[in-house]
Amino acid sequence: MFGDQPRTRFYLPPSGPIGWSPPIFSKDGKKVFASGSTVRGELVRLDPKSNQFQHFLGGISADLIAFSKDGQYVASVTFPDGILWRANRDGSNRVQLTSPPLSPQSLAWSPDNTQLVFEAPSLQGPHVWTVPSTAGNPQRLLPEDSGQQTEPSWSPDGRKMIFSTGEHGGRESHILILDLASHQISTLPDSDGKVAPRWSPNGQFINAASLDTSIIYVFDIKTQHWSALNTGMHAYARWSRDSRSIYFLRWASDPAILRIAATGGEARVVASLKDFPFTGKPGLWFGLDPTDAPLMLRDESTTDVYALTLEEK
Repeated sequence: MFGDQPRTRFYLPPSGPIGWSPPIFSKDGKKVFASGSTVRGELVRLDPKSNQFQHFLGGISADLIAFSKDGQYVASVTFPDGILWRANRDGSNRVQLTSPPLSPQSLAWSPDNTQLVFEAPSLQGPHVWTVPSTAGNPQRLLPEDSGQQTEPSWSPDGRKMIFSTGEHGGRESHILILDLASHQISTLPDSDGKVAPRWSPNGQFINAASLDTSIIYVFDIKTQHWSALNTGMHAYARWSRDSRSIYFLRWASDPAILRIAATGGEARVVASLKDFPFTGKPGLWFGLDPTDAPLMLRDESTTDVYALTLEEK
């Protein structure tokens, strides 16, 4: 393992670093060196007046922030342990909703505030789960379906659930709509090769991404047709509260938060993310608060070097 050196067990103190690098022994074999890293983020919000990111909800280490339709409640997933919590809008009265090994992703509220829906990975692939917002046992949305289910959310009237069957970077996907009353599932027309669907707040449109995340597609419910917004590589396409614009994160080059009209046109930069140390469970995360102010998780991780002196007994 490490030459002729003895095998040494490293124990993690409750308040100490949560990750160790491989140990390195000193030349005389009397000391062991290792770096210990504490992984943490700080939730920040772009202040519209100063155009600067400021800590939000006390700077909690959480991402996947989702506000209820009336803005009175907020759900979040702690980083890096991946536990879902519900709280009042100001972050008070927190209630834990999930426990490991469930690791919620792609979080959304039901319009009546009674439930939350999320995607969680498993050995069989990602599946959709729901959980009461007042706490209770999480339940599979489609327990008999062994296929992949990703990026779930409700229709604005609460009668339907929408999700995709593939993941970003995958080979195939289409978008399904579940009627919650009849339990019938239908396929959104011409949705092959599309992922991450989101209903607009006014219920008139659905946005989705291409599998390679280079295009944002917009489906018009009335005309039953898609239009394409050539945004380039992006992540986290989010509707504005008036359903007229879509915010998204550009991360591949010249990182920034941008906004584009749902009808097309030129995307405009909302905030540059140059030198912004973003982090999150998937590597980065972006969202909006009820006023359309961007939210990010800023990396506040630390790494220190430790030395352990070995003594013979």
